Amino acid sequence: MSRTTTLNRLERLELLTSRLKASGPIVLSDIADEFGISLRSIGRDIQVLRERGVPIEADRGRGGGVRLNPDWGVGRITLTQQEAINLLIGVAVTEKMGSSILMQDTSSIQRKVTASFSRDNQRKIKHLRDRIRIGSASSIEVLSSFGSVPKAINDGLQESFILMRRAIIEYRSGDRKITRRLIEPHYLVLNFPVWYMLCWDDLRTDTRTFRLDRIRSLAICSETFKLLPYSDFEESMKGNEVVSP
Repeated sequence: MSRTTTLNRLERLELLTSRLKASGPIVLSDIADEFGISLRSIGRDIQVLRERGVPIEADRGRGGGVRLNPDWGVGRITLTQQEAINLLIGVAVTEKMGSSILMQDTSSIQRKVTASFSRDNQRKIKHLRDRIRIGSASSIEVLSSFGSVPKAINDGLQESFILMRRAIIEYRSGDRKITRRLIEPHYLVLNFPVWYMLCWDDLRTDTRTFRLDRIRSLAICSETFKLLPYSDFEESMKGNEVVSP
């Protein structure tokens, strides 16, 4: 079995476990279609989970459904690295905006989330956290022109940022001019709900800040880049008091 196939199956088992925990009975044929695999493969996945001690039992509903034993406790929550980053960002945003009435000890949450990973993954998460900054909420003026980021562009930006690969973007400026740029996305800044990317811009041969919702298209390049120190971008961040998640 190839490494890619193994990883895909591990991710699938994790997702299947999460689905069983989050919902009632699930129909095997439906979940097989959702995962893009055969009914036989999903049956093998169910058997693997049973062998790991997950109490999956048959449901008498339509189409061969299964469910978790209702008396079984969920226990420890498992997060992917990306989910951990998203949670830590959410905690930092809540803290920065002074809205932590329901999360009094945010530092404890941050420590526990990070500690749930292996040391190697903790280092990876710390590296990503060090490249993200959280500032104050966006102004009304900025919000008046704010738009959503299409999923395809958002996914591409995440990949480019996490893997530290250069990208070619088409960018619409504030005066609606569109230019083509070759960028290196070094840092992310959130002024809720608007995300900015602090980049090296080959066109300007200098550092530049790009607003993510103004990126019209994106293509990831094969070339990687070395991280620049945050101090190279501090001039552009003057007046924007930020913290790390």
